[in-house]
Amino acid sequence: MFVAGLAFGSFLNVCITRIPRDESVVAPQSHCRDCGKPIRWYDNVPVLSWLVLRGRCRQCGKPILPRYPAVEVLTAALFAACYARFGPNWFTLKFCIFSFLLVGLIFMDAETGLLPREFTYSGIVLGLGLFRLAPVDSSGTAFLLRLFQKNLESVQWLSLLDSALGAIAGGGFFYLAWALYYLISKRHGLGFGDVALTAMSGAFLGLKLVLLIIFCAPILGTLYAAALLVCEAFRPPSDAKNASSGNQPFLYREIPFGVFLGTCSLAAIFAGEAAWSWYLGLFSRAG
Repeated sequence: MFVAGLAFGSFLNVCITRIPRDESVVAPQSHCRDCGKPIRWYDNVPVLSWLVLRGRCRQCGKPILPRYPAVEVLTAALFAACYARFGPNWFTLKFCIFSFLLVGLIFMDAETGLLPREFTYSGIVLGLGLFRLAPVDSSGTAFLLRLFQKNLESVQWLSLLDSALGAIAGGGFFYLAWALYYLISKRHGLGFGDVALTAMSGAFLGLKLVLLIIFCAPILGTLYAAALLVCEAFRPPSDAKNASSGNQPFLYREIPFGVFLGTCSLAAIFAGEAAWSWYLGLFSRAG
């Protein structure tokens, strides 16, 4: 699984580089972005080639971004972790696909501020489509049905309903946040890519875990923004003047929120249920 993850991570680097630029991921073949020379197969081995070449193009000597081996290793580690967590079954396939999409979106948002629909929209469809092979934990939807004195006997259809409600709740929450902010400020506080990414997470993880992402991602983003503000406050005056010249005020800057949505979604795969159990345990101990 780790080796398979390296191979998929190598392809993911192509997607991260080309899709935000509206380029084909099939043609032309892999080439240096600086000199345009094709990359030979022996210089395209995941991680190993980057180490052998010491992070530089063999032809022109320009640096190769460390993002390339980082994406390959991260994807490989997530594939192996999914197998270790779920074993040889459809859940491993489902969450390997989800991890692949999330890693791509995280790095694309960090580098370009874009969350392409090629990943988000197809991810929503895949998350909903896997309801039979790898059902989500539908306890959240089952609880809602009991509140309205309804019942759904089929586990598979309950899983589909939970995935659909997760996508609607995730995307709907941030769409509503965007709409309210726009009505007040006449500015875009969120991108629609963030809305689609959260809907995708809801489709893969279900209603209960997407609520966790909705809660945690803004906190993580706020901590990141606060860290930036603190760094700027302690920056030497000359550096701060150079850094801020021509930039917007701090409160008007764009932060790649998709990075935090994607990070929280990855964490929810492996620790989401434990986080919910801990949270609900607080109420039982209080009672």
